[in-house]
Amino acid sequence: MVETPSASAFRPAPDVVFRRVGEEAVIVQLRQNVGNLEWVYTLSPVAARVWQLLDGVRPVGDVVAAVCEEYEVQESEAAADVAELLAALREAGLIVETE
Repeated sequence: MVETPSASAFRPAPDVVFRRVGEEAVIVQLRQNVGNLEWVYTLSPVAARVWQLLDGVRPVGDVVAAVCEEYEVQESEAAADVAELLAALREAGLIVETE
């Protein structure tokens, strides 16, 4: 299991664009103002909601609480899933931790 402190906050990296395309939610990294279509990330509905909650101010604990409330899932499961998602987004360079 990936550990993410619940007081940490994250925001999208400055070189990414999030868009909804029909029923899909996608993230594209931009390089020199051009989207790199080799690196398009598709998000599940829950992952897209987590992405929308990453405003750089809201701590991870509040994101987990919102997921629990909106999707009626237990806190331990939501915390593990959110931590795993954040780790993957961070590793891909799509989010950054704020101070």
